[in-house]
Amino acid sequence: MKNIIVILVAGVLILLGACDQSDFLDRYPKATPNPENFFVDATSARLAVNACYDDWCWPNDNMLFKEMTIMLDAMTDDSYRRVNAAIHVAMEQWDFTPTNGVISAWWTYPYRSINAANFAIEHIPTSSDLSFTSEQQAPYIAEAKFMRAYSYLWLTMFYGDLPLLTTTASDFDEFNTPRSPQADVFKQIVEDFTYAKDYLPETQTLKGTPVKAAAGAYLAKTYLIMNDWAKAEAAAREAIQVAENSGHKLMDDYLSIWSDEGNPELLFYWSFVEDDPKYGQNMTVQRLCRDLPVPLRIAINGDGWGYAVPQRDLYDAFESGDPRREFTLYSPGYPYEIYPGTNDVPYKHEKYNEAGKKVTWNVVYKTGDMVEYDYRWSLTGLNVRKMTNPVKDLADVRRDGMDIPAMRMAELYLILAEALAEQGKAEALTWVNKVRSRASVNMPPKTTADGNLIDIVRHERRVELAMEGLRIFDLIRWKTIAEVFGNGKKVKRNFYSDYLPESSSMKYDSPVGDLTRYPIFPLPQSEIDQNSAINTNNPGW
Repeated sequence: MKNIIVILVAGVLILLGACDQSDFLDRYPKATPNPENFFVDATSARLAVNACYDDWCWPNDNMLFKEMTIMLDAMTDDSYRRVNAAIHVAMEQWDFTPTNGVISAWWTYPYRSINAANFAIEHIPTSSDLSFTSEQQAPYIAEAKFMRAYSYLWLTMFYGDLPLLTTTASDFDEFNTPRSPQADVFKQIVEDFTYAKDYLPETQTLKGTPVKAAAGAYLAKTYLIMNDWAKAEAAAREAIQVAENSGHKLMDDYLSIWSDEGNPELLFYWSFVEDDPKYGQNMTVQRLCRDLPVPLRIAINGDGWGYAVPQRDLYDAFESGDPRREFTLYSPGYPYEIYPGTNDVPYKHEKYNEAGKKVTWNVVYKTGDMVEYDYRWSLTGLNVRKMTNPVKDLADVRRDGMDIPAMRMAELYLILAEALAEQGKAEALTWVNKVRSRASVNMPPKTTADGNLIDIVRHERRVELAMEGLRIFDLIRWKTIAEVFGNGKKVKRNFYSDYLPESSSMKYDSPVGDLTRYPIFPLPQSEIDQNSAINTNNPGW
């Protein structure tokens, strides 16, 4: 991550922390970094905390730098993933097994982050520099506890009861830990986010690292998941006050949330480095439009692989006139981007008319012309616009530096709105309307005449946070996944689904797995095989 470069020694320390330490002096020279001599001051504390981030981003294609956000959306009614690897097809169709590589990665790497966090939490207080006081140590410990809580929240949402590890394993046998009830996991998450809220700074110099308001926001979100509406309300109010007092606010320009690094709307985000072979991300090029004519694609985007493709159901979720639909999606009949090339590009456009008949017309695009989006440029007739940018100026299109938001002010406002709505408090609309009144959005305010408060908030979450990898967690905590997909003919996939035959795989999003299971994921088979304290999987697996 930008400014969070995890050097090799930090990785070595994690491994050392997971092994028997009794023979360090026999195996390592005294000058070799180890837990007994590494922790000195703020510099070593910083390096130890940095190790908490690495496993979320780069060690595996299924993590944040490449597939994670795309796959999270593809498992919902918002999006589809272009067919490629079998493990991703299985996830998109909810047809996975405990041996699926995504199931394993999304378990393994958060646990590695937890182990790194435990290592930092445990050893920072042992720092040898006496001038590095406990007060100075607290923000680093708070950051490690934030990452531990973040990782456990992710894991328990998908897998339910978990092995709860809060100290560094000093022997491999210690990894043979039974699962703790989810209630105990939540208790630990609340404890860690509370500590982080109390001791993280209000602002950070290292881009992407969490601030005090981020911890408060995640604490409130945790209470939402626990259905503790009153505590969620209190935590969200406190987080909003801290955030606004420290300069956080909604960006007037919706699309600038992704184009302006470190902007005031972001409370926590994953930061990447442009053209860096290790710290760049591969997600942007995968989200960019793939099937437009090559001269247009190369001149406008530089490239595009088109793996993240929104569905018609998401398009229909936006209210008429909501500009966030155009900010989020490219759709037929709307502008795509300006053609900057120097050579004229002839193109034969196509669309369906209202009678379901194909209509074609010829265009010659010249320099400076606005290109119209064509439905054939995507398997679903739609492409994602949000959280993309051209990669044409990169030396390697797989190494973009665009950051990935995890928590922003709009979601914090909607967390408070949801906590209030669940208690039947009409004040929920105040916070919904704050999000809707963003300068570049400017949608009419909602009133009690517009329907059920909970439905209004849930709708606003969907359209405001669409294609950010968050909807799946909403569907899990609302326990509405099965309801959303219905009988397999409820979620329209293609923009022109109404004109496609019933036999078309592009007509509906029809998962084949059992969507009523809870937890929704099985434990990885590898965990059951290697952890002697776990002998059975989740129900239904």
